[in-house]
Amino acid sequence: MTLPVRGLGLALLARAFRLVAALFLIGAGLVPAAYAADALKIAMVLPGPITDNDWNSVGYNGLQAAAKALGVEVAYSENVTDADAERVIRDYAQRGYGLVFAHSFSFGDAALNAAEAFPNTIFMAGTANSLAPNLGTYSNPDYQGAYLAGMLAAGTTKNNAIGWVGGMPAPNMLANLHAYEAGAKSIKPTINVMHTFIGSWYDPPKAKEAAIAQVEQGADVLSAQGVGVIDAANDKKVFALGAMTDQNHLGPQSVVTSVTWDLGPLIIDVAKAVQAKTWKSENWSYGVAKGSVQLADFHGLDKNIDPAVQKLVQDKIAAIKSGSFEVPLDTSNVK
Repeated sequence: MTLPVRGLGLALLARAFRLVAALFLIGAGLVPAAYAADALKIAMVLPGPITDNDWNSVGYNGLQAAAKALGVEVAYSENVTDADAERVIRDYAQRGYGLVFAHSFSFGDAALNAAEAFPNTIFMAGTANSLAPNLGTYSNPDYQGAYLAGMLAAGTTKNNAIGWVGGMPAPNMLANLHAYEAGAKSIKPTINVMHTFIGSWYDPPKAKEAAIAQVEQGADVLSAQGVGVIDAANDKKVFALGAMTDQNHLGPQSVVTSVTWDLGPLIIDVAKAVQAKTWKSENWSYGVAKGSVQLADFHGLDKNIDPAVQKLVQDKIAAIKSGSFEVPLDTSNVK
């Protein structure tokens, strides 16, 4: 009976030795920390609060989904400014987080600098302009959903005028705006589509003020691309289309539906690729076809939308999924 026990003891000793050796190599920079599958830790750096029911909530929820699905350790930092982003990103790499998500359009340069300093860590930046061997990017193809939202807005408005309020004219936001307008004009070619960039990714009072200005100019349906727009819709008794998460609870009588984004599948797949050593520096984009960009429940407010338009929207979703229709990707600047 002693031989199996002795064999087990030797096996455990050998396993312990391999673990210590692996940790030594990782610490010495000879083995990428991100590729030590059993030790993978994921971090995320966010520009705003995780309770915003918007961009930051989507990032946080996706991170937690990965933690649950993969059983890995995760961490996050919220309300990180552009000026502080590189320091926070570097800190996670220094602490052994093998996969770090820089969850902002404006964190690309910070992530690139960190990637150069920590070549054994994998970084993912939201819509980065430049990549590196260990820096990939991921886009939010919500412009696909924005096209559908534009169709719905055109099918809801009584004034033939709709609004759109966003943060800053980054490529992703420009794509969203152009798709929203294209979707609306596919239903009503003469519709008036107003737009405003408030110059900040998170400034609820300013977003509300911009939305109210659009309502005063005749818009009776608003695309809420920033926190504060739905507050304006509630106050002015007009309709709104939410973004990122199902935002109906912010305006039960005003938020007709929302264009939602589930980041969980993307984060999970990126992490699996890192663990399997198959990760590549490229653009990861999960949209309507993959079920990551969807329309939320209408909560009974679809009664305010032309039924014929609702049918057209469902047909368009099917066409996007089948590949027979591709939403135009237009990132050109606007006045």
